[in-house]
Amino acid sequence: MTSVISAKHVKKSFGSTSVLKDVSMEVKKGEVVVLMGPSGTGKSTFLRTLNFLEVPDGGEIVFNNMKMENNPLILRQARSQMAFVSQSYNLFPHMSALKNVVYPLVKVKKIGKSEAKIKAIEMLSRVGLSDKIKSYPGQLSGGQKQRVAIARAIAMKPDLILFDEPTSALDPEMTAEVLSVMKELADRGTTMIVVTHEVNFARYAADRVVFMADGVVMEEAQPEDFFKSPKTEKALKFLARLS
Repeated sequence: MTSVISAKHVKKSFGSTSVLKDVSMEVKKGEVVVLMGPSGTGKSTFLRTLNFLEVPDGGEIVFNNMKMENNPLILRQARSQMAFVSQSYNLFPHMSALKNVVYPLVKVKKIGKSEAKIKAIEMLSRVGLSDKIKSYPGQLSGGQKQRVAIARAIAMKPDLILFDEPTSALDPEMTAEVLSVMKELADRGTTMIVVTHEVNFARYAADRVVFMADGVVMEEAQPEDFFKSPKTEKALKFLARLS
């Protein structure tokens, strides 16, 4: 199976605080990898270094055989193939749900407006929002906003979707809505890296769980093995807090 993204010895500091000390990971096509670990341990920072929202201080990231660099041409090309879904939705408040999905298709993918509109309606229907295409973000619940963000991401037909705690701002009912959409994406073979504390999603949708603590990868395993018998004391304590 071909590797979609490979990160080797990635390091990142903010001032004197070393957030990523030496993180390596490889994700193959169609794989769903869940990143878990205590808060403040570098998971979100690592995700943001993969598409250079945070420029790493060291190490190497290769995406679709392209070495990532802080170069506008490379980043534009990489980001057109790598979607990012964050906990804060990042929707344009002055645009309807439909226009939020259409806009990047026209701007980034250079698709004609009428074709982009057809595609956007199809994607919004896929996440269960065909009745909300004219609604603005201010008229939507948190779960609906996050599903618009996911529709926008999948409309771009990315080779990789990065999810940064996509349900952390949602109540349990809305969390279930969003996770069911993500589970369907996983079932369809979408390549995903997901930072989340949602054990059930990790258990049933992930191919692999990567456990991070103190800015390094402590262990990785198939979900069943990780949840049944974690190998490190830190993972054991982390899972005890979640249960």
